[in-house]
Amino acid sequence: MRLRSGLGIRRMKKNLMRKFVVVTTLLLIVSAAPKARADDATKLYQALLTKPPAQMPEGFSSATLGSIPLHAASQQAGVVGIATITFVGKNSSGEVRYELLSTRKDFESSARDFSLPGDPIFFPYFPQANCTSHGNRQACEVEDGTVIILVITRELTEGIHATTAGILGKAALEHLHNVRRSIGQAAPPPQ
Repeated sequence: MRLRSGLGIRRMKKNLMRKFVVVTTLLLIVSAAPKARADDATKLYQALLTKPPAQMPEGFSSATLGSIPLHAASQQAGVVGIATITFVGKNSSGEVRYELLSTRKDFESSARDFSLPGDPIFFPYFPQANCTSHGNRQACEVEDGTVIILVITRELTEGIHATTAGILGKAALEHLHNVRRSIGQAAPPPQ
């Protein structure tokens, strides 16, 4: 009897050890997923800082890449970085800001209502954007995965514009997709 109960204890210890190894492995896999997404956001941010648009949006002749320094609160909220592209044209200027967040959870907790003084405007060629117009300025905000894109155009003349925040925003979204493809990242799932 003793011999038999000794074998049972060894089996029990062996099974317990297997369960411990399996649970530990699963916990490591689950905890590594957010880090992988944060690494993807960092990789995308770095690429946006170095890859200019392949083509200038209508109405603009030059582009300068840059970034906006982050405050501690932004970093704590999961913001990886804010990459910028400043555009200059003959009759207007514009800026694109790409705010990249680590995870969808960070994105959802930091998402805020877009508000800019002025009247709402709609661009049929850029329907997913939330846009406003105020005097000689227009702005659009659009989301793509865990990236918030803010587009601002300035110095627009009254009447028909050679460019609009909608045109610049559509080009900014295309640029983001091109950069994602260039670094091997898949497009985010539809929201």
